[in-house]
Amino acid sequence: MTAPLYDVKARLSEYVTMAEEGEVIVITKHGKGSVMLISEENMMEWARKSAQATSRLKKWREKYADCLSDEFDVLLEDIRKEPWSSAPPPFNEAGI
Repeated sequence: MTAPLYDVKARLSEYVTMAEEGEVIVITKHGKGSVMLISEENMMEWARKSAQATSRLKKWREKYADCLSDEFDVLLEDIRKEPWSSAPPPFNEAGI
């Protein structure tokens, strides 16, 4: 769901409750997504899944090191430095 900043400011408690119930809220400024409001539980789940995926990619990279270029190492390093900018939003509408 998306919500304009002015509305979130006016009804913050309601939006926090929605986030606690599992809703992912994209707060917009001037019609463009700016930040996301999600529950701590959803954030921790996303972080766990992200760490698992990174670990699997690293193991895969080690297994197939002879077949791959150094670009993969650069990608993993970028993910480690700024995981939020290079990763997709934590959950889609189906909650995945």
